[in-house]
Amino acid sequence: MQFSSEELQILKKPVGVLLKNEQVNLHYLSQYINSELIISVGDATTDKLLELGVVPAIQIVDGKERRIERDFPLENYSKIIKCSNPAGTISTEAVNAFRKALTSKKPVRIVVNGEEDLIGIVVLTLAPDNSVMFYGQPLEGLVIVKINSEARSKLKEVINKITSLLN
Repeated sequence: MQFSSEELQILKKPVGVLLKNEQVNLHYLSQYINSELIISVGDATTDKLLELGVVPAIQIVDGKERRIERDFPLENYSKIIKCSNPAGTISTEAVNAFRKALTSKKPVRIVVNGEEDLIGIVVLTLAPDNSVMFYGQPLEGLVIVKINSEARSKLKEVINKITSLLN
């Protein structure tokens, strides 16, 4: 599924609480990490959480940071699921990988060949209520999204597009 330039602009705005890089610490994150399901999207985000001792149940990474190759985050998972997802899209393969991760033994890492950025929309669409997603806001900090109907309503049109992929 491709996105229009208007939709991509909407997706660049933080969906949840934006923490500036200097504010990201275990004390502040503690109010969010007691969730049923913690999901990280992005290599730097996953690394930061792991460095703080928070092991995301689902870790979505692509071996890149701001489109530059980098080492994958620290190894702290029991299973790897691989998928392809070209930049600027959400592939059916990526949707299926996330669905598989939801039912897999945790922690699980989804390794994306391509780009993982937009898979956060899949997380918002399919993760159960009260899950928490962490993702990076380039050059700004970490975004924390408590998944619920309010968060989903912010991206309703984009989510409807993804939902049509599922049928």
